[in-house]
Amino acid sequence: MRLLKRAVLSILLFIGIENHLNAGTIHGFVREKENREPVIMGNVWIRDTHIGTTTNMKGYYVLPDLSPGTYTIFFRYIGFSTVKKTVTLANNHEVTLDVLLEPEAILLEGTTVTAEREKRELEIMPGQIVMQAPELRSIPQVAESDLFRALQMLPGVATLSDFSAGLYVRGGSADQNLILLDEIDVYNPNHMFGFFSTFNTDAVKSVELLKGGYPARYGGRLSSVLNVFNEEGNREYFEGVAHLSLLSASSTLQGPWKYGSWMISGRRTYLDLAAKIADVDLPYYFYDGHAKINLDINKKNQASLSFYAGNDLLDLGEEGMNVNLDWGNKTFSAQWMHLFNSKLFSHFIMAGSRYASNTRVKFDKVEFGILNQITDLATKGILTYSPNTRHSVDFGFEFKSLKFDLDYKVVDTKYINNFSGVYFSGFMQDNIKITPLTIIQTGLRLDHYTDGNYTRLDPRFSIQQILNENMNIKLSYGMYHQFLNLVEQEGMSFASMWFPVDKTFEPGKSQHYIAGLHYDNKTTFSIDIEAYYKYYDNIAEYDLYRNEDELIEDQTASSQFLSGIGKAYGTDVYIRNRLGKLEGWLGYSLCWTKKQVNGYNFSKWYFPTYDRRHTITLIQDYHLNKHWRINAAFKYGSGQPYTEATAWYEAMDQAGRIHYETLEGEKNVYRLPDYHRLDIGLFYTQKVVGKKTEFFVQVVNVYNRKNILFRTYSMIENPPTVQDISMLPIIPTLGVSVYF
Repeated sequence: MRLLKRAVLSILLFIGIENHLNAGTIHGFVREKENREPVIMGNVWIRDTHIGTTTNMKGYYVLPDLSPGTYTIFFRYIGFSTVKKTVTLANNHEVTLDVLLEPEAILLEGTTVTAEREKRELEIMPGQIVMQAPELRSIPQVAESDLFRALQMLPGVATLSDFSAGLYVRGGSADQNLILLDEIDVYNPNHMFGFFSTFNTDAVKSVELLKGGYPARYGGRLSSVLNVFNEEGNREYFEGVAHLSLLSASSTLQGPWKYGSWMISGRRTYLDLAAKIADVDLPYYFYDGHAKINLDINKKNQASLSFYAGNDLLDLGEEGMNVNLDWGNKTFSAQWMHLFNSKLFSHFIMAGSRYASNTRVKFDKVEFGILNQITDLATKGILTYSPNTRHSVDFGFEFKSLKFDLDYKVVDTKYINNFSGVYFSGFMQDNIKITPLTIIQTGLRLDHYTDGNYTRLDPRFSIQQILNENMNIKLSYGMYHQFLNLVEQEGMSFASMWFPVDKTFEPGKSQHYIAGLHYDNKTTFSIDIEAYYKYYDNIAEYDLYRNEDELIEDQTASSQFLSGIGKAYGTDVYIRNRLGKLEGWLGYSLCWTKKQVNGYNFSKWYFPTYDRRHTITLIQDYHLNKHWRINAAFKYGSGQPYTEATAWYEAMDQAGRIHYETLEGEKNVYRLPDYHRLDIGLFYTQKVVGKKTEFFVQVVNVYNRKNILFRTYSMIENPPTVQDISMLPIIPTLGVSVYF
């Protein structure tokens, strides 16, 4: 501890942080009154000034370097009532002010809202969207709520199909997203062959999506950051919720203990059990579980342990053939929050993550298999120093030990491929308010990866200009690098394989340029408009054609991937509304995404499959009264690109049988018809046997739109005919949730 404090003080002296005589400080924690959960990214500001801040992931805030006097401070978070506190500050005085926020009541007829959505913060977060657990659960879904499905309803987030939970953010591929669960990487967060994400929304407190231009504390991915925060647990009393849907059963329990709080959550599908009752062979299920325990040591120290485990299992045996699929994630993180003093906040993490996919196929006595496994052990520290209300400095480090296993079994022979490397990064970020209305954020991140001895330096820069009480504009630039790539098998997430870069294949690189306008009338609606341009270099495209003399036990990154360039540009519009009992958002995206890869598609530029020119999303939630609530979700997307067959030919196999093949032309020149779908949900809440109970009915694809999943060609007729495979038809689902 003494060595750590000396190191931190040395850094602070080196960067020349100033102190002011006779200045005072107000600081503390903002929590929810009902359960003592921290309020993340809540707004704190001093009335009639441009002085303010936001709470961090632990609910901590600080207003430093204040002159002596009396201050009126507002604490505000959407969905909670605003709290006003008056504090008198003496010379060189420090005041600890902890605040509890109460939820706002459900809006009824005749009620008006004056939600003062002030936001005065030094850190600039372009493309940031924060969603709380109630929002995630309120969007109509197939069978049950899903985090990734909710995120796909945001502007700038594309998807491939109704069957894909992948996130394609502003022209980036699914592997270019940094996905963090309680500060540890999750590598393949998919259930049910990519249909659902692995996160149980009952265990999730909030989600932060950074669609681009993110600050220096994040790195290692080219496109976006997704921060998922688990519930900490109710510090006041025991509570729980149980859900029963057509797909699964789940339960989440939480409560206090002598030194803090705890939370445990579990979910399992029961399709396999229902199939047995119906005498149908469906040997597939998935499960996941979250657990977290918090230790509130004292005012300056908090610690926590969190765990996650999730798996999909399929064991299908029939007529001499056996197919066994087993894939999933396991994570843990140990976190320590320490206040060196009121102005210096620190957060240290030790964490581990493992993703494993094991596929085995057996015909009689002949066996084939492939194992892909990632083991990630990480230590990181994040510190924030706030010398005054105009200046803060973030700095920290990350150290990862990475091990990749890619093992094959072909008949009786095993081929073992092991890759390992050490990833280190350090960052520093300076946030300064050069005038009351102008904020500049500069940052620098250093990345090093040992396999290939790659060292990269990534600059970051943002500027925000407050035009008036309702409007501000911002400009951002950032450089980013990625040291691993994914062989993605859409629709078969268990078969997606991760490869690290090595000396044969350089890390990917991207540069983000963003310009944004934010308007908020502080009562009924807000608008965010952002234009962006991203340029990619050394991006990876899986090489479908391999050299005949390539050895299966001698894999390298360059033998798996081709290198190329790319660009993505467009505009996102995000309109939030809160009009009495009606709340939701409208989103619009205009996007172009292009790639050019040597040795792929005749080395010509092409549109990847996830390129959609126009996307419109609409989410609205309406409280009819204290018992009934209805919501609707609509999504429109212009047609995705696809590759059309240009010819067909006859081929003869070794047994002399004739079959027909198509010859594909230039990649993704044509477009499928437009996509659109309307989902509706109806919820009824009532006490049953003294317990709050919510019954719900949801209808997916209300008007039964036959959106096309992919297009195939039938060779039975001459000339061949086109066959369109559709996505989800109209699907009604129902379920019940019990709160206790």
